[in-house]
Parts: sequence; structure tokens; C-alpha cells
Amino acid sequence: MTKQRSRGSRQADIAREAGVSQSTVSMVLSGAGDLGRISADTQRRVLSAARRLRYTPSGPQRPAPGGRQTPLLLGVHTFEPIFPTSARDYYFEFLQGIEEQAAVDGCNLVLFTAAQDEAGVRRIYRGGVNGLRQAAGSLLLGHHAHRDDLARLATDDHPFVYIGHREVPGTEICYVGGDYRAATGRMVDDLVAMGHRRFGYLGEVVRYEPQVDRWEGFAAALERFGLPVPAPAFAGPEKLTAQWLDEALAAGTTAVLVESVSLLRVLAAMIALRGLTVPHDLSVVLLVDDPGGDVGGRSWASLHTPRNAMGRRAVRLLTAQLTDPAGEHERQILLPCTHTLDETTAPPRQGRT
Repeated sequence: MTKQRSRGSRQADIAREAGVSQSTVSMVLSGAGDLGRISADTQRRVLSAARRLRYTPSGPQRPAPGGRQTPLLLGVHTFEPIFPTSARDYYFEFLQGIEEQAAVDGCNLVLFTAAQDEAGVRRIYRGGVNGLRQAAGSLLLGHHAHRDDLARLATDDHPFVYIGHREVPGTEICYVGGDYRAATGRMVDDLVAMGHRRFGYLGEVVRYEPQVDRWEGFAAALERFGLPVPAPAFAGPEKLTAQWLDEALAAGTTAVLVESVSLLRVLAAMIALRGLTVPHDLSVVLLVDDPGGDVGGRSWASLHTPRNAMGRRAVRLLTAQLTDPAGEHERQILLPCTHTLDETTAPPRQGRT
């Protein structure tokens, strides 16, 4: 059994415990493991060793009256009910990353669950009062962020980091997101290298920054190759018709990029009803994480969001703001995404390029 160490453990101790270099430990504990291309398994091994050794950096704690060191209390606010009920839930890895990094940094967490407004969004302000004030700073996440609340938090000088790419007119907020623009561009690069020249694009109706980034990365990559940029179909699943697929195939489309699992379900059903197969007749790429067999009982070529790393990096950015408010911190961070084109992509059939 591994011998427990005291709170005086150093990064060198963690490196020995995890069987990695000290520089690897430093990158993982700073939340920069993904930027350093450190594997997810290695990062988890380092974090697990840090918890076993009860490693506590001096930075995130602040002096309390009498000279004591008291852990920072960080708030976690979700704009809609997202607390996961299983490890397969989309938000599980975000929250796991937040908890892992908070434990390493010696911070406490409190979850804020305000009542929903008439639009179903959990608002931060009720009766003009900031409900997050109990925390020293807050981590915000959720698909339906209310921009008025984000703008007001910024003017109230409440330190916060949004997990995801969000821009607020008139102010600059801190965020940690995924670099979907670059990732989608790389996917197009690989598809073009396979021989694809005609593309289709299915997108969500509501266009937040992550959706815009995906489309712009896709369009920019095609323009770089001098290939035609298709008119995107921004439609809800209930509005997507078989006519769209028929017209795309008639135009010579050999690969379709899809922004959501709900749109993928409809597309997969339409392909099957026409007696076509993926990827023999049409290559299909999902621009979010593969749901793991939930669509057609198979895996899909997909983009992978570094959700755990985003949660951890957001904690590091927030604690940096709290412990060194005057420091020069990178305030808007986009972490690299990965992708796989296995299973549902292939070179186009001869005569369809």
C-alpha cells in the first residue's frame, strides 16, 4: 500500500508516485496538460497521486483573520439543470474536472441552483441581488447562458469564468472553451485528403458561439481548398426533410457534417429509409462527442471536446484571478479538440467525387 504523505508533499513526490516527470506534473496541476498533449490517462494518474499525497499548493489559499490559511470557496452555477446522473451524461466530465482541480488546489465548492425564470433559464440575479456572492468567485456553465447576467456580473466585479466560448457585447469576460473552429477545419482537411469534394452541413437553429465557430471553421477550410461552400441547413430535427438529403445527393455530396445528435438521428433514419449505407454511400461526421451507440447502435466519426480539461483549466483561471487580481492572466482560453474519422467516413465511391 502506498504510504500516505503529509501536506508538505512536493511536485517531485507526485512525479515519483505517478511515474512521470516533474514537468508533466507541473503542466497537469496548472491545467495545461492538454496543451502539452499529455494523455487523459496520464493526467488522471497525476491528479490521483496528488490527492493520495494530499498535495496542497500555497497559491489558492488566502489568509484569514489571525494569519490562518482558509481554502477559497468557489461557486458552481448552472444556467439549466445539468447535474449528471451517470458518467455518460454530457456534463459529467466538466464537473469531474472542476472537482478534481479544486481538490488539488485545496478549494471548496458550492453548487448554486437558482429557480428558473419563465424561459426555463436559471438566473443569477433575483430582485437585483447577486445570488453568487457567498462564493469568492464562480464557475458558470450551461448551454443557455443569460448574457444580461454575464454582463452584470462583470460590472459587479464578481470574479467568474464561463466554461465554454461566450462573447458579451460591451465587456470582456473570462472563459475556457474548445477550439471548434480549428478542429472542424482539420476534419475538413482529412476529408479532402480522402477525396471528398462536395459537402453538406446540418446545423442547429440556435447559433451560439460554439455553433458559429464550427460553421466558420468548416467554410474557411473549403475556401482554402477552393471548394464550393454549401448553403447550410440550420434546422430543428422536426423540420429536416428527406428532400434536403435527396437534393444534397443529387448535387454530388459525398460527406455531411452534423452539429447535433438530434439532427444525426434524423439523418441516419432518412439514409436507412433510402436503402443507403454509411460510409459506403455517404460519409457522416458528428461535430460533437459520439454518444456511444445511441444512434444506429454504432460509433460515429466525431469531434471530441476536452470537457474534463476545460473544467480543470477554468478552476485554475479562477483561482489565479482570486489570488493575484493584478496579474497578467490569459483570460480567454480555447483548448485544442481532437477528432476521429473512423467508422463512418471513407473515400467517396468512384464517380461521385
